[in-house]
Amino acid sequence: MSEWPRRYFSDLYGRQLAAQFTREQSEKQARVVMSALQLRKGMCVLDMPCGFGRITLPLARRGLAMTGVDLTPSYLARARRSARRACPPAARRENLDIRFLKCDMRRIEFHGEFDAAFNWFTSFGYYSDEENLLCLKKVCEALKPGGRLLIETANVSWLLSHFLAHSEQTIGGMRIVHSRRYDARRSRISQTRTIFYRGRRTRSSDCVRFYTGTEMRRLLRRAGFGDIRLHGHNRLDDPPSARFTRHSRRLIAVARRP
Repeated sequence: MSEWPRRYFSDLYGRQLAAQFTREQSEKQARVVMSALQLRKGMCVLDMPCGFGRITLPLARRGLAMTGVDLTPSYLARARRSARRACPPAARRENLDIRFLKCDMRRIEFHGEFDAAFNWFTSFGYYSDEENLLCLKKVCEALKPGGRLLIETANVSWLLSHFLAHSEQTIGGMRIVHSRRYDARRSRISQTRTIFYRGRRTRSSDCVRFYTGTEMRRLLRRAGFGDIRLHGHNRLDDPPSARFTRHSRRLIAVARRP
């Protein structure tokens, strides 16, 4: 399986991610995570992958002990800078409890450390089915007994009913051109993203495996999880609905380590 995540999350795409969500939107998304996982002050929580820490920091401000892991060094450096700005020496009363670590999702080595973990904004399905399963097994090992995992991703049924082979958008002054292809045999969407910004152009490609609700349940069970619940929502900052259907734009799966 291609190691595209090592190349993809860098350069102008990092700028796009930084411009994509306002602080208010990130705060709302953090509240969705907190509600869906039933988080309480003092709990230890794993954000995997954490990117710039845009969800990690709001949760730390709510009194959670946060660990963020990510593969991209520039994202982690930015997350650490944001944490320092959020808690400068003159204002240590906020006392944010955060650590950011460089790590591949398939290779985390925590054991019974966390009350909860989450994987946010279609950050699952990057690898082969067996490697994706390995990611889930690793996070199951990282949770305390009774700990919960949340996975938030696009609903493949909705994606295919609204599939666009080509599209364009503008974010933060960048023109972004998408070209997509669906591989029905492997249930994967491959995408080439070309970004134009101030005379520069970068091109990068990804390939994500999308799981139906039934497949997600099966994969979580194989990884050792139980009490699996699927919820639908339409936007990242919308509270999850009680019921996930093929018409839901996005999927939230919540599962518990026995």
